[in-house]
Amino acid sequence: MLKTKAAISTISLTAFGVSIAIGFAPPAEQLVATGFGAKPRDSTTQKYARWMSRLPDSVMISHLSLPGTHNSCALHDGLSFGFAKCQSWHLSRQLKSGIRFIDIRCRHVGDRFLIYHGVIAQRTTFQEVRDICQNFLRKHPSECIVMSIKEESTADGTTRSFADTFADATKNDEKLWHISPEVPELRQVRNRIVLVDRAGTLGGLNWGGMQRQDDYMAPLDLKQKLIREHFDKAMKIENAQWFVNFCSGTVPGSLVTPKIYAAQSNKFTLDFIKQQSENRPVRLGTVVMDFPGEDLIEQIVETNFAGKMVN
Repeated sequence: MLKTKAAISTISLTAFGVSIAIGFAPPAEQLVATGFGAKPRDSTTQKYARWMSRLPDSVMISHLSLPGTHNSCALHDGLSFGFAKCQSWHLSRQLKSGIRFIDIRCRHVGDRFLIYHGVIAQRTTFQEVRDICQNFLRKHPSECIVMSIKEESTADGTTRSFADTFADATKNDEKLWHISPEVPELRQVRNRIVLVDRAGTLGGLNWGGMQRQDDYMAPLDLKQKLIREHFDKAMKIENAQWFVNFCSGTVPGSLVTPKIYAAQSNKFTLDFIKQQSENRPVRLGTVVMDFPGEDLIEQIVETNFAGKMVN
């Protein structure tokens, strides 16, 4: 009986993914938490491009609910049959919509950084990512961007270390970057990029020291449980620990691509947040998503101010 239910679930998920791929619109209630279009709605970018201006300078970044994207520049599938693409919105549009944690995967090629997802080139460079972030912060100096940097794929044609290339790429940007293992207060990092070091040699916030949930191949029913449990921990613990909760995932063996996975994981994440009845700010931690929709981003942001948003 359990095997039969699992088979039916897999078939329904696969059918759902095929419907998205060939252009049929799934039921609206399944897509309310996702962003599959080319850009976020104008009302969201107008309201949330400067949402951190509403926060006090004294708040620690780890105490915030930060909407984030997984593989933030993964806009291109290559020959991955839907498994490489994780976002629909260009990075600049993600930032305008309220995203404040970005996940940047750098392949070290010829002593420079190219952006990849696995072996799939994403047709942009680290320098272009840096420029997008700097331009956004110039226009929105109340904000900060938390950037996770991870070495992706295999190095090719290099004469120096990953850390040396990063140092060279950021050598003239001391005022732009906050590179420290210590969790900062917002006053220290407005108008700056806060580095999260996933390479282990860059000197930023220690990825290994963060409380993370990233079971990216968990079946969706298990993933829902893991997401909820991690939110519960983040809301109950009041110290400076940084919680990172990945809603993203994929199950290749069942043909569940990131897009299929996000349509359901984002929806139950949104439902969980809406169920919170606190009349005070609630710390969810950093919420990392594939294809996040405007409603989900807005709800995450608003937990920093008065619990759930009333629609």
